Amino acid sequence: MSKVLHSLLLLVICQVAMSSLFYDEPRLPLFVVPFHYDLTLITHLENVSDFHYEGTVKISLYVQRPTNQVVLHVGGIGVDTRNISLLREEDVWLNKVYFNHIRQYMVLNFNRRLMMGRTYVLSIRFGRELSEFTTDGYFIGRFANARTWQKNWYSMTFFERNLIRNTMPCFDEPNLRATFNVTMGHHKRFQSFSNMRVLAILPNPDLPDYVWSLHEVTPSIPTHMLAFSVNSFTCSFSQSVSSSPLHFRTCSRPGDLPETSLVAYVAPQLLQFFEELLGVRLPLDKIDQLVVDRIPATSLESLGFVVYRSREILQLNEAPISQAKIQAFQVIAQGIAHMWFGNLMGINSWSDLWLTEGLSNYFEALGVDHLQPGVGRRQLLRYREMAFMYEAQVGGITLAPPVEIEPTAYETALFQKASALLVMLNGFLGNETFYDGIQRHLWQNSFTGSTPDIFWRSLQLARERQPSSPSNEESVKTVMDTWTQQRGYPLLKVSRNGTTVFLTQSHVFNESRPERWWIPITFATQAKPNFNDVKPKVWMSPFEEQIQLNVTVPENQWIVFNLHALGYYRVQYDEHTWELLADTLYDDFRKIHVLSRAQIVSDVLFLHKHKRLNWGTVLNVLKYIVDEDEQEPLMAFVLGLTNGYWGFKPENSMSIAKWLGIAGKWYAEFIVHTFDKFVFKGIQNSLV
Repeated sequence: MSKVLHSLLLLVICQVAMSSLFYDEPRLPLFVVPFHYDLTLITHLENVSDFHYEGTVKISLYVQRPTNQVVLHVGGIGVDTRNISLLREEDVWLNKVYFNHIRQYMVLNFNRRLMMGRTYVLSIRFGRELSEFTTDGYFIGRFANARTWQKNWYSMTFFERNLIRNTMPCFDEPNLRATFNVTMGHHKRFQSFSNMRVLAILPNPDLPDYVWSLHEVTPSIPTHMLAFSVNSFTCSFSQSVSSSPLHFRTCSRPGDLPETSLVAYVAPQLLQFFEELLGVRLPLDKIDQLVVDRIPATSLESLGFVVYRSREILQLNEAPISQAKIQAFQVIAQGIAHMWFGNLMGINSWSDLWLTEGLSNYFEALGVDHLQPGVGRRQLLRYREMAFMYEAQVGGITLAPPVEIEPTAYETALFQKASALLVMLNGFLGNETFYDGIQRHLWQNSFTGSTPDIFWRSLQLARERQPSSPSNEESVKTVMDTWTQQRGYPLLKVSRNGTTVFLTQSHVFNESRPERWWIPITFATQAKPNFNDVKPKVWMSPFEEQIQLNVTVPENQWIVFNLHALGYYRVQYDEHTWELLADTLYDDFRKIHVLSRAQIVSDVLFLHKHKRLNWGTVLNVLKYIVDEDEQEPLMAFVLGLTNGYWGFKPENSMSIAKWLGIAGKWYAEFIVHTFDKFVFKGIQNSLV
C-alpha cells in the first residue's frame, strides 16, 4: 500500500472517529447529570487596564448510563484543556476535547467508560477578560464618585437563557438543577454578593490584599439562577415582620442610597404578603437587592438576589403617590414574586417559560394591589388588552412551541396572555381552589422543574378536593389545553329570538378556522344584575358551535356576558342587545360593572376595526364615554382608538363629526390629564 493511500486511509479513519465523537443534538445527553458545583472565582477589578477573572469549577456528576463521553456547555470563555481531570480517578484520563461552536458544546472523551451508578468530580479551569457587554453573562459596570468623579467599577451576573455558558463551563439547561458552593476571590476593598449569605471572609495567601468570600451552599437550582457580584456599594438594612424574619440588604452607589428607601421598605412587605398568600416560606435568611444604572431589563431576579435598574426603582419612601412610584411598585413586586415562580418553582424546558412568567405577572399585580388597592386590577386588564392587540397584529399566538415570531415582542405578549389565562382560570375555579392548588404545587415541586401538565394536575386535585365539585366537569388540563395549544382566542356571538338566547363560538380572526375552545360562560341580566357571580353558569365545549341558554330574558332587557372580563374572549351581541346596552350606559353606566364596561368598549372598537360592527353602533355604545370616570373603560377606549384605528369611511363622516363635536374637547383634555385625573387623584383619595 502506498504511503499516500495509507495517509488517506488514516485520515478517513480519523474523520470517522471524530464524527462519532461530534455531538450535535439540540439538548444535552442525559448519560451524566450534575448535582453539585464547587465554584472558585477570582475577580480582578483594581487595575483599569486589566479587568479579568479566572476560576475553577468542580462539577459533581452522576452517571445514569455507561459512557466515555461527557457533553457540557462552553460559550465565550477560555478553557484550560490541558488540566481537565476527573478527581480521584487515577485510571480514567482525558483522551480528546472537541468543541461544537454552533451548539456551544464541549465534548470530553475519556479513555474508558464511566460506570453507571457512580459519581465523579469533573475539574475545569477557565477565565476571560471582563467587558461591559451584558451578553457575556458576567460583566462589569461603573459609577462615578459624587465628590471626586473617580470611576468605581463593579462586576455582576446576567444569566438569562444561554448566557452562563459564556461565564463558566456548565450544564446550561433549566431541568438540570444542582447545588452551588460559591467562593469569590476579590480585593479586600470590595465585597462579595451571591444567592446565599457570606459565611466567612479569609485572607488569600497567594495574592496580597485579596480575600476569599465563602458563601453558604445554595439549595438545588438551575444554572441560570446562579448569581454573584463584586462591588463597593453602600448598603442599608431592613427585614420582614414575622417570627422568622428574612433580612434585606439594599445596596447602591453612595449618592443613590437615600432613594433606595422605597425598595428597602416595600420589598419586606411584599415578601410577607406573598408568604401569607401562598403559604410557602422561602428557604432563605436573606435577600440582597442591588440598584445599578445599566442592566438589560428593569430587574434581574435570582433566588436570594435581585438587581434593579435605577431609573425605575429610585424613589423616596415618603414621596407622594405618582406614576413613577406605581411603576417602582410593579418592578419590586415582580422581583419578589419571582422568588416563588421561576426560582422556587422552575421549568424543565425554556418552551414552558410562559408558565412561571405568567404566574409572576399575575402575582406581581396582586402585590401592587396590596400596596395600592385598585391598581393591580387595572394592570391585569392592561395585560389582557395588550395581548389582544398583539394577537390581532400577528393573527394569533399560541403558548405551545415552536414559535416563528421576533422573540422580544412575542415573549412580552406571550407572558401577558399567560397572565390573562390565569385570571380566567382563577375565575372559573374560584379563589379557594385556585390558591389551594398553587400552594400544594409549590409544596410538591419546590426545587424541581415543573411543566404545564404538572401544574394543571395540581389544580385539578384541588378542584376535586372541594365537596361541591361536580364529577362530570372536564379536567383543568382538557379546558386549558384548548387555550394554550391553539393560536388566537374565541369570539362569542350572542343572538336572541324573542326571550331565547343563543351563543355561537368561532375563531376571533377568521370564522372558517377550525379552532374551538372550552369557554366558561358567565352573564348578568337586567333583571338579575349580579356582576359578582363569576362562577360559570354553563360551559361551551369545542364540539358545540351553538348552544341555547337555559334562561329567559325579556326582549326589552339587556344581558351582559363575560363578567369582570375574566374570560380571554370577545363578545359580539346582536344589534338589538347593543342598542339596549348603549341606552343603559348612556342613562346610568354604573348599572354595568366597571370591568364589563371596559370589555364592551374594547370589543366594539375591535369589532368595527375588523368590519364586524358598523360605526353607527359603535358611536351609539360609546356616546356615554364622555361621562365615564373610571380608569379601566377609559384605558380600553384609548387603547382601542390608538391601535392604528383612525381610518373613517366618508359615508360615516356626518355621524363621526356629530359625535366628535360632543367628545372632541373632552378627548383632547383626557389625553393630557388622564393620569392626574383618573389614576393619581383616585389613588390619593383612597389613601385618605
